[in-house]
Amino acid sequence: MITKRRIRWGILAAGDIAHVFAGAFAQCEGSELVAVASRDASRASEFAKKFSLDKAYDSYEAMLEDPDVEAVYIATLHPFHLEWILRAVHAGKHVLCEKPLCMNLREAKAAQKAARENRCILREAFMYRHHPQSQKICDWITSGAIGRVRMIDASFCFNNKGKPDSRHEAKELGGGSILDLGGYVMSFARMVAGRAVGRPFSEPLELKAVGHISPQSHTDMWTSASLRFEGDILASLSAAMHVRKENQAVISGERGRIVVESPWFCSGAVRLQMDEGAEEVWTSSTDRSLYAYEIDAFAAELCGIPVASDEVGMRFDDTLGNMKALDWWRSEISLRYDADAPTDRNV
Repeated sequence: MITKRRIRWGILAAGDIAHVFAGAFAQCEGSELVAVASRDASRASEFAKKFSLDKAYDSYEAMLEDPDVEAVYIATLHPFHLEWILRAVHAGKHVLCEKPLCMNLREAKAAQKAARENRCILREAFMYRHHPQSQKICDWITSGAIGRVRMIDASFCFNNKGKPDSRHEAKELGGGSILDLGGYVMSFARMVAGRAVGRPFSEPLELKAVGHISPQSHTDMWTSASLRFEGDILASLSAAMHVRKENQAVISGERGRIVVESPWFCSGAVRLQMDEGAEEVWTSSTDRSLYAYEIDAFAAELCGIPVASDEVGMRFDDTLGNMKALDWWRSEISLRYDADAPTDRNV
């Protein structure tokens, strides 16, 4: 996608995901990465050298003061998303924030309010949602290829092998399966359930969940949720950090099913399997980075081209629905973070 003008980006934080995101700019004609910020000066310098950037800042605040930076990708740990969203929009920067947008729905609404007041675009970075694979899945759903949708099964699991101090597990770093992985399966189920009834997404009417909370990290290491959506569409969702499981999604309908081999990284086949035995296989015709698609989508919004109702990219009302559903899932297994405590702070 080529936008009307080139968008100048800065990356806030220089961890692993920031490196992956930065690498995608080579495939984007409408965006240019111009700066990076890290609290470690040497890390910022190494990052800038790797991606041929002229500007490497040793503080987040300094990059936000740079008038040459128009859009900011926030790649900090989860508990710090809200703080830097607020600082970025108050500095007049448009923000694409890594998922989850915030720790809970209350924080997400505060972020939305600040972005609106400062006339800045704020979006949550769910990269898989912008890939042609997700569009193909939804096109099959809306065309009635498998008839009425009845069940959705989705998993995102890996085995971290017990690292309670890691960012995946530590409570003070926003660790846990629901926030880190559950957002994917929840957003997928809501997307499919919505398309099945003619809307971009749908909200669960019922949600029941169980899970294991580690006595070391005090966060959820494996958990499953069962949901019911409008039309009696049922979903079974799994997220885990101490379990190796097939990470796939299956959408079952009255006449067939859609099997998604790689729903989150879009690197496998998508199979339309009819009950009578016929099968259609779709695979992506491009090896373009997932992140290039979401960069393009964000840049297009900055140029006045919003996500259309028939497109599957993340919109902010979708983000709010997803955060609400994740809060519900966490409440079912009694998982709370410091950010969930009542506060009088003006955020």
